[in-house]
Amino acid sequence: MAEADIQRQVCEAQENWRQKWHENGDNEIPFVTLTYAQSIDGSLAVERGKPTLLSGPASMKMTHVLRTLHNGIMVGVGTVIADNPSLNARLAEGSNPQPIIIDTHLICPTTIKLFTMSTCEKPIILFGCGSQDSAILERKRTLDALGARVFECNTVLGGDGRVHVDLRDAFRVVKQNGISSIMVEGGSAILTSCLQEATQRHFIDLVVVTVAPTFVGGLRAVGSLLTPSTAAATTPFPRLMHPRYHVLEKDLVILGQLG
Repeated sequence: MAEADIQRQVCEAQENWRQKWHENGDNEIPFVTLTYAQSIDGSLAVERGKPTLLSGPASMKMTHVLRTLHNGIMVGVGTVIADNPSLNARLAEGSNPQPIIIDTHLICPTTIKLFTMSTCEKPIILFGCGSQDSAILERKRTLDALGARVFECNTVLGGDGRVHVDLRDAFRVVKQNGISSIMVEGGSAILTSCLQEATQRHFIDLVVVTVAPTFVGGLRAVGSLLTPSTAAATTPFPRLMHPRYHVLEKDLVILGQLG
């Protein structure tokens, strides 16, 4: 029952989004769902590079069902390197989403499952380190030859003082390539960047967080949301409006729209 309620609420949010943008005539970016699983103390994993299974079977299946409701699934290259995920919907019936990798410096390995397993879709890779560098051009050609679609995006200076792909531009690029809805699944850097951006401009439409009743004390799911442009501002932090709570076996699933 809880899984069906979550699925229905996601579908309703997507339909409301479609109606809103149809009326306003401004839909340059897709519908974006931010989703991840964390421990009760806010950890994604024991430490960076060591995947930690937190979700129970029911919430894991729910996540795969949600994947079938989106055209694309986005992760950062750090997650790809650490977890080597399949990014498909093997635990649910329906279509697999298009894998999308945010990879500012184009360091994505060529040996990952997305390239080597027939059950995985070839990824879209979005980089932002400049296409004039000969080494980057050669890297792009290699990834293209493996079946990836590689696009350059604008960059921004992140709260950590480093250059990152501008996520709004990344969403615009994938929308231009036929992706109308995206699940952003992490890792920590992408989740933090999305929520930092959400303090200044809207592009996250829905948030689904699974909380496992486990203490890990490890890698934080979300880092500081303060940036050079928001540290002294009075802009409120992102907050879920009218959140809904569902229990799936031992896990708590929190779902809501950002206000």
